[in-house]
Amino acid sequence: MPIAQTCPPGATILVADSDVIVRIAIADYLRDCGFRVIEAAGGAEARTVLQHGPEINVLIVDARLEDDSSFALAQWARCHNPQIDVIISAGLNRKSEAAAHLCAGGQTPAPPASHLRERIEGLNARHTRRVHADRLTKARITPRRIA
Repeated sequence: MPIAQTCPPGATILVADSDVIVRIAIADYLRDCGFRVIEAAGGAEARTVLQHGPEINVLIVDARLEDDSSFALAQWARCHNPQIDVIISAGLNRKSEAAAHLCAGGQTPAPPASHLRERIEGLNARHTRRVHADRLTKARITPRRIA
């Protein structure tokens, strides 16, 4: 059974992803669909939310978490909450598709996954340009010692 059919509108979704741009974009996309979304920057933070936060219906976890194994986190989550649906995903296309699939069952129709993917790519490009511009600015204004 597809996850969108088992995820009730207004469900609580935990998004665990080390990439802040991807995590925020996916969380905003899911919120626009009517879901309650909690964000975690890594496995340790996700475990804390799962232990002490509200009941989580769906856990979306990046396959390449920086501080934890996504598979260990998924197994731990299922042991503590057998009802939780877990989506482990790597790559921007798969993450976008998973979010769009969930939104198909949400309260508000969502734009296609390609819109989310394009938004994340645009945010990443702007971030990269900003980092390069900051480096150039620092290189130009760095005081030099005169011998």
